[in-house]
Amino acid sequence: MNASAVRSYQRSRAEKLFLLVFFPALTLFYVVVKYPRLLPAGADPRTFYLAGKSPAFWYAALYTAVVCGACIWVLATGRNRYQRSRKKGPISRYQRAKFTTILLVQFFVFFFFPYVVPALKQPGGFWNDPARPPTKASHVYLWPALLNWKLALYVFVLIPVVVWFLGKRYCSWFCACGNLAEAVGVTPWGAKWVRHRTPRGTTAKRFEVLQLVVLVFSVFFGLMLLADGLHVLQAPNLIQGLIRFQDFGVDFLFGSLVGLGAYPLLGTRIWCRYGCPLAKWMQLVGRVTGSRFRVVPNDKCRGLGLCTQACPMGIDVASYAHRDKQPLQIPFGLAETPCIGCGGCIDVCPVGALSFAPILPGGSSGKSDSVESGHCGPSSPA
Repeated sequence: MNASAVRSYQRSRAEKLFLLVFFPALTLFYVVVKYPRLLPAGADPRTFYLAGKSPAFWYAALYTAVVCGACIWVLATGRNRYQRSRKKGPISRYQRAKFTTILLVQFFVFFFFPYVVPALKQPGGFWNDPARPPTKASHVYLWPALLNWKLALYVFVLIPVVVWFLGKRYCSWFCACGNLAEAVGVTPWGAKWVRHRTPRGTTAKRFEVLQLVVLVFSVFFGLMLLADGLHVLQAPNLIQGLIRFQDFGVDFLFGSLVGLGAYPLLGTRIWCRYGCPLAKWMQLVGRVTGSRFRVVPNDKCRGLGLCTQACPMGIDVASYAHRDKQPLQIPFGLAETPCIGCGGCIDVCPVGALSFAPILPGGSSGKSDSVESGHCGPSSPA
């Protein structure tokens, strides 16, 4: 991480007050959703139901409200939220399509169909959720694909095909975890968290091996559950131990508390970069198959470094575009980086020095159409 960038970032009083409430509230909320028995009176599964609805419903509703609210704000204002200048240019077609997709996917796929439609058909009506076990393993993991053939087709067949054409855009256009990261990452506070708090540099990159460790555990965990279900493995203590570690260590502590709670401290993509096994799987697939996804620098680069500052994955984008005061024009993709195709580096550039490679031969690139003229250096106002 750039120490000078961290030191230069001073939180406002309003942001400090928000964080004072945010951290304990987030922890309490996740305990209620996932481990209510840790709280007094939590033995009754309906203790924390509000207006007849489960904590899982209210969590999904709040999560969706934040994501959709931010997307509507971006789309309604029509401004390029990645630009550093105060007078922002118009939003690019790429970003408009991305935030429209996030809005629709989050509302319908992750809220309306799983939480609203079933509740309309349940006995007692919509405001009368039955008692259910606390929600566990709510993130998009890889291990369930080893237990369900439909998920296996999705993870091991469909996703590799998508990765070959589109790279890891799944993470920035569709994933529920990614939806929140993208939405928060363009808000005034969120943009500063990305710019000033995202871990960068050689040490931060080395820690990305942690994601490979989580991937290996996810596969091992899925295989153990499969063996147990087929009665091949008779080791109830081992299985229960793995389940507890997965639920509490990976899902609750890393995926939930750190994954979301670290937004103001380490940027918005800590879980996506260091934890999510599905994201690592996509990166490995892209590397092995030679994914067509590329970010392509051109000869316009001035070496301003804004692209690197805008990357929520901590990628040193500028190193592929400029060196020794000369443009490099070195395309990069999943073979070199964990790029998620969010397009922030493209839209932040004031001279149009970056674009996405065409998906198909002869197709148009993902170059932003929101480039404004004039110089915009690292010292531009946030």
